[in-house]
Amino acid sequence: MSTIIINGSPKGQNGNSEIFIKHFISGMKSPCEIRYIIKEDHKTLAQYVKDFDTIIFVLPLYIHSMPGVTMRFIEYLEPAEPSENKSIGFILQGGFPESNQYKYAERYFASLSKELNRTYLGTVIKGNSAGIYMMPSFMTKKLFNSLKGLGEIYEQTHSFDKTIIEDFKKPQELKGFELTKMKFAAKLGLNKVFWDKFLKENGAYDKNFDRPFL
Repeated sequence: MSTIIINGSPKGQNGNSEIFIKHFISGMKSPCEIRYIIKEDHKTLAQYVKDFDTIIFVLPLYIHSMPGVTMRFIEYLEPAEPSENKSIGFILQGGFPESNQYKYAERYFASLSKELNRTYLGTVIKGNSAGIYMMPSFMTKKLFNSLKGLGEIYEQTHSFDKTIIEDFKKPQELKGFELTKMKFAAKLGLNKVFWDKFLKENGAYDKNFDRPFL
């Protein structure tokens, strides 16, 4: 059965979605074709993917919403014929640590699958992923091994492994020690270290508190 992976990140090959894809396909005997929404004509790509048995989207979550480029591409997708028995799945990553932050997108994807007449493989949600591109290997080893396992099982069964999906969802909400730790880090300003670095690299640090729409 044919599978195409759609990288829905506006960063294309330079984002965390690409890292997820790399490890998802790393254990496959026959790696899937990968296409990048940011590089493609959306209408042409939508026509191209309709012939694949399975479409897998890999994309980031930006403040409870998918990237605009992904949404625009989805608008061009056409429903499959019910008799074709095609499927669709989603791998969603983002900075929020708790998976409850992703539930709106997850519900949308389940609904979208029905609209497209494709069997819903599920949505793999992995939070706390914003900085994986700069994390040392000992911090990402478990994640990358799990992504590899997810890809291997998909290739064998044409489905997403429910055990891995549930493991990735942890924590669903911050509470107890994890919540206390997060509050403590916020008081010390540790939660701003990454964002301050990112702002400085892009020449936007001095505009940190700008309010252009007010």
